[in-house]
Amino acid sequence: MLHNLISNALRHTPANGTVFLRAEPRGEMVRVEVADTGEGISPEDLPRVFERSFRGGESRACPGTEGAPGAGLGLAIARGLVEAHCGTISVESESGVGTRFHFSLRRT
Repeated sequence: MLHNLISNALRHTPANGTVFLRAEPRGEMVRVEVADTGEGISPEDLPRVFERSFRGGESRACPGTEGAPGAGLGLAIARGLVEAHCGTISVESESGVGTRFHFSLRRT
């Protein structure tokens, strides 16, 4: 799931942009954050990003697939994995400014 979030951040951030990764303990949980200074997610698409097979209007082709779009499963799978481990995942975004995904899991 972390690979998916980082890959998405890199894919949607221009060469002169930045991708941030942070992990910090919060009591019995650890919070992981992946943030970027990329194109952001439109307000219309934001509530649906974790839906299976949803690809936003700004979705791009996967590298090496000759223009074929992704299946739209990555974020749905990430949400499923986090929730299967009794965690939470959420997203904040502003078009043209960037996106921040964060998830929390129990520390073991």
